[in-house]
Amino acid sequence: MAYFLAIDLKSIVSSTIFMLILKVGTSFKQRKEWNQDEKNVGNMEKGKREREWEIDFQNRIRSRLGVGEDEKVNWVKRLKTHHKATFVGLQETQISDFTNINVKGCWDSNDYDYDRVDSNGRSGGIISIWDTKVFQKLEVLKNRHFLVVIGKCKNIAENLNMVNVYGPQSLSDKKQLWKELIEIKNEKPGMWVMFRDFNVVRNPGERCNSKFCPSSALAFNRFIQEADLKEFNMGGENILTAHPRELSDHSPITLLTAVTDFGPIPFKLFNSWLLSEDFDQVVIDAWNRFVGYGTPDMYLAAKLRFLKDSVKKWRKDVSQKEGKELTEAKNMVRDLEKLAESRPLTAGEVNN
Repeated sequence: MAYFLAIDLKSIVSSTIFMLILKVGTSFKQRKEWNQDEKNVGNMEKGKREREWEIDFQNRIRSRLGVGEDEKVNWVKRLKTHHKATFVGLQETQISDFTNINVKGCWDSNDYDYDRVDSNGRSGGIISIWDTKVFQKLEVLKNRHFLVVIGKCKNIAENLNMVNVYGPQSLSDKKQLWKELIEIKNEKPGMWVMFRDFNVVRNPGERCNSKFCPSSALAFNRFIQEADLKEFNMGGENILTAHPRELSDHSPITLLTAVTDFGPIPFKLFNSWLLSEDFDQVVIDAWNRFVGYGTPDMYLAAKLRFLKDSVKKWRKDVSQKEGKELTEAKNMVRDLEKLAESRPLTAGEVNN
């Protein structure tokens, strides 16, 4: 999976834009359930019962596709907030009626704007959302497969062109898409960021569990060269990171273009720590173990620092234990998702 950026990186590196790219289609488990449900439809008796079931089935599909459901909206907001993203690109929203999506629910403040490309049934759908305090929209260009938002970014003199792409399946349509993107790029000045699913790979090593098409790869590589784009690799000065997919069948991607260091993290004591069984004993032991000297005020300050360090060490150990338990739980969910791709889960596996 690759994302591309124009050659001139110097000015964007000094900015504070942080991108989050998500493909929010269905999960494997949802698709498995739907396939099973569709199979059941063919076995049901005709008449009122079947019609009622079909209506209920369609309602379930509409509530679970793309970002139309509250759970995925909250997931997008949680990722945006945690990674402090200033520009969010959503792909495969699978929503043709945007009254069915709560875009505001994806953001953690009122300082946002967005644009979108509607889906064609269950296929496609694109949304770009940005922080208006960082990025100011000047112009929008779009068709079924791309959404170009042109604007001014804080601390960047020239225009910044943000391109959200969801590519077609056929090679002829892909070539037409690439031709249009090159034409737009040649007409519009500034820096270009393309975050995408082009539905094509550059070499056989990027293809997994599907057939590699040499002609598509050749045409795609030619497009990259003609558009004068460079690939962002994972890590490096501009940090591109893939995160756990959770509610999607694709991993969310974040691109950090500026590393900000605000110094040491302030010490905070949370009320939930007081509910831990061993917290009181940690405080008592640290208070009694301290040995110091100096004037009373210096002695007290040193003793409090010793107590703080003891609590921080205790909390670090607890966090490592909790992190291990969380990782084990996520691994179990991942294994169950993989298992659900090959067969229905048993009641014991679902309730485990």
